[in-house]
Amino acid sequence: MSIWTRKLSIGNRVIDSEHKKLYDMINRVAHSIAARNVAALSEAFELLESCLCDYSSIEGRVAQAVNFDFTQHRLAHQHMLDEVRRIRGVLVAGNCVSPEDEHHARCLMDCLIKHIKEDGRPLKLVLDTHLYDFNP
Repeated sequence: MSIWTRKLSIGNRVIDSEHKKLYDMINRVAHSIAARNVAALSEAFELLESCLCDYSSIEGRVAQAVNFDFTQHRLAHQHMLDEVRRIRGVLVAGNCVSPEDEHHARCLMDCLIKHIKEDGRPLKLVLDTHLYDFNP
């Protein structure tokens, strides 16, 4: 499991909060894999997908409020959702998980961190011109 760090801040409290939720959900997936608990894993993936959809909507509203073209970023969100669904299919379909499957949780975490640090960089530049507590 990973620990959230302020280095992952995008410069907006609302979006940072959503990123942290996703981070925590991925840690929940990792914990379910480590525990070899397929039922908990299935529930963790359900919550992760739901949080990812909510996050996309929330970030889209923030982007719109600061006049940020969200087109490319929306594609990045879809890529993350597709990756979550792909990994969910691999892990849950077999109805059995093993400690060797922990690399899937690392892939999900790497995907989220890449999204925050790389895909989020253009939005971060715009958000840096607003107050951290900006909430449209």
